[in-house]
Order: sequence, then C-alpha cells, then structure tokens
Amino acid sequence: MQNWDIALEELNRLKEIIDSKSFSSPLNQVQSRIWLMHWSLFIFFNHDNGRTQIIDLFNQDKEEVDELCRTLEEKEDSLCTASDQFSCITI
Repeated sequence: MQNWDIALEELNRLKEIIDSKSFSSPLNQVQSRIWLMHWSLFIFFNHDNGRTQIIDLFNQDKEEVDELCRTLEEKEDSLCTASDQFSCITI
C-alpha cells in the first residue's frame, strides 16, 4: 500500500527547500523547480486531491519562472548590446 499523503508532504518539504536555498544563478533554481514539477506528476496523479494541487503548484511556479526568465533575458540583452558595441569599435 502506498501512502500518497506522506509523499505529498515530502514533496512540499522539498519545494520549500528549493525555494529557500541560495542558488549560484537563477537558471539553476528554475531547473530545480522544473525537475520538481516533472517528478511530482506521479504523486499528484495518484493523490486524491492531487489534480487540484498540481494546478496551484504550476500556476505559482509559472509566475516565478516567468519573472526569472525576464531577468535572464534582460541580462542577455545587455550582454549582447555590449558585445555589439565592442564589435563596432573594433571594426
């Protein structure tokens, strides 16, 4: 017999650890969250209330991931701009 309530508690504990941990870059945190979402599917689809909770998790993470992606894109744009400027100077 499998206890999906305990599995869900452990999953939530793991999510809290990922949220509170200091990562070397925002990209590493996004990757950890994506893997958590991937591996959590098994638990959510077997838990009685899992389908509701998976929607909550995905919506919450979507907002955070979107914000991190915007930050990474802004940094990438500024790097490309600096690189382009350097190319213009050297030509």
